[in-house]
Amino acid sequence: MYKSMDRKKKLILYGTLLIVGLIIFILEIFVFQAPDGALGLIICIVSIYMILGSIIKLCKLSDRFAEGLLGALDLLFFLP
Repeated sequence: MYKSMDRKKKLILYGTLLIVGLIIFILEIFVFQAPDGALGLIICIVSIYMILGSIIKLCKLSDRFAEGLLGALDLLFFLP
């Protein structure tokens, strides 16, 4: 029967998706710069979707990741 993945495997999977999404986005924007038009748009949207989806899942699974992300956002938008 189908067994659900345990928490550690999910963290590894979503962390890997986050890294792959970031690498694809950075390569597509800064290195290749060739895919224009529909192909470039599709690659960009898919990579952003992978990044946001994996961040949401990691925040749900890991309190430490959620605290780190919120701390980084607080530091980014700090206004004295």
